[in-house]
Amino acid sequence: MTKKILFGISVFCSFLLTACLDAEEKIVINKNNSGIYTLTLDMSKLLALMEQMGGAQKDSLKALEKKDTIVYFKPYVDTSAALSAKEKELIREGNLRTKVDEAAKEMKVILSFPFKNVSDLPDLKSTYITAIDKLGVSKKLNKGEESVPGDMPDDLSANKSLLTPAQEAYSFTAAPGKIANTLVNKELFNDKVLQDSSLQMMQQLSVMIGDMNYKTVFVLPGNVKKYKGNNVEVAPDKKTVTFFTTLTDIINRPEAAEYNVEY
Repeated sequence: MTKKILFGISVFCSFLLTACLDAEEKIVINKNNSGIYTLTLDMSKLLALMEQMGGAQKDSLKALEKKDTIVYFKPYVDTSAALSAKEKELIREGNLRTKVDEAAKEMKVILSFPFKNVSDLPDLKSTYITAIDKLGVSKKLNKGEESVPGDMPDDLSANKSLLTPAQEAYSFTAAPGKIANTLVNKELFNDKVLQDSSLQMMQQLSVMIGDMNYKTVFVLPGNVKKYKGNNVEVAPDKKTVTFFTTLTDIINRPEAAEYNVEY
């Protein structure tokens, strides 16, 4: 494991508190109801910002040049005593990919997890960040390596609210033929947002350097029958449905994070 890989992973956490981030959830479902869940964090805006800032931060990015690396969770999962049997089952085959191309102004971190049945999605979505924390992957990766700017913190859960703002106020359900994210407690949502300093900071930063964009994509095994949500786009083949929103929209109107897909 090289320092370049560590730096790419560390950026995933270190810059969650900036608006230089767009998030895409993609759920691909096969005909047998298995599939893959992918979370892509696009931090390409960060490279442009660093270039504008110049100085030592820009110099640190120069060392990255072009890199595309994958860290597989299986070796850590199989030797972990901290994970439950269920957590191991959910994230064992997952991986984290770091893709950086400075010349193309591209920086992405991609988390991928295959699932055996679409009904596993609620547990997977609510578990994977906490499970990665329990693995202590950052400590294992940093062992024996020189420190790099913005070393990956040990607790990813502290930043989970930016990926799924006040998710406790929603009910995410998934079963063959139907997936939905429904707001069930608006009062709880408002309380969580008011108490979350990360969300408040992000909203303030968005005025200066742009909003955080969210995209949720479903690639279905057959034609979509019904769909409802925020800024929805359906591909011509009727098998890909995409919902778009922003952090500001969600905070001001939590219904913007709702969606419903039947296929």
